[in-house]
Amino acid sequence: MPKYNLTWEPSDAALLEALVLATGGEGGAPLLEVLLMADALDGNVLTQKEVEQGLEKLMAIQYVQITKNKLLLSPQFMQDYTAIEGAENEQEALFKLLKTKPLAPESLDEPKILLKKYKLKNYYQQYLEQFGGNN
Repeated sequence: MPKYNLTWEPSDAALLEALVLATGGEGGAPLLEVLLMADALDGNVLTQKEVEQGLEKLMAIQYVQITKNKLLLSPQFMQDYTAIEGAENEQEALFKLLKTKPLAPESLDEPKILLKKYKLKNYYQQYLEQFGGNN
């Protein structure tokens, strides 16, 4: 059985905040835009592993969906998000929210398959080729 990361990391909250900003809270955004937003937020380039594991976990709790090569925030996330809006440090508030969501290994199986179909590695590689990075 594949081993999964079942712990919420600060990079997961950073990825989620970048998704919120890249999508404007509605519609979807390509991974490239999300990665650029994450970089613009704090100057850190998320590693491919951080992006992959973060999306797996966010999809497992049904906060993120993939449709037509775009990442979308779910209505469930938007409902939870409106409860924390106005927080002084958004990334910190998102991290606290994520820590209230339990993760189970079986919930990560389908997201892993969907991310392979989405060709996350290819999109991440395109990002590095276009914009550089430290990975």
